[in-house]
Amino acid sequence: MIQREKLFRTCFIGCLLGMLVLSSVGCGSVRHVSKYEPEFLPKADTRIEVGNVLNETGQTFDIDVSKMFTDALSKVLEEEGLLYKGGSVSSQFLIESKLVEYEPGNAFKRWLLPGWGSTVLSVHCELKEIPSGKMMGYVDARRTVSIGGGYSIGAWRTIFGNLAEDVVDELKTKIPK
Repeated sequence: MIQREKLFRTCFIGCLLGMLVLSSVGCGSVRHVSKYEPEFLPKADTRIEVGNVLNETGQTFDIDVSKMFTDALSKVLEEEGLLYKGGSVSSQFLIESKLVEYEPGNAFKRWLLPGWGSTVLSVHCELKEIPSGKMMGYVDARRTVSIGGGYSIGAWRTIFGNLAEDVVDELKTKIPK
């Protein structure tokens, strides 16, 4: 009987620790691809202006998803020294974006069953040369938060900044420092 109690206690503690770990972490997937025209050869002082961000999800939300991504993208570009703020530069580009998928998700559902209640954001960003308007490349990025509990609360908000970082990271691979 004492062995059964030890086994039960060990299993209970193990399950409790497992639930604690799941409630404090969030996991998901990140995917981004980019393609550029062969003549896209930006210079070191290249700057990018944030253009329109369109909600093409086919849904309306309680929040302004277009503004949230615009603000996040502007912030990340500014932090990286790539945001166009006026003045003359040797290369200037415009980035226009389309939100193609957004699901706010639910942290409690993710905690109960991984994958259920996932937060998802997917964008298509086109980089256009100024003043010609010629498309020089694009970045497609998608991010999900599909596992987690307490740590993933608010993922519906933070996913915009995370995805903006993914887009800018792709752009930085092509723009010299």
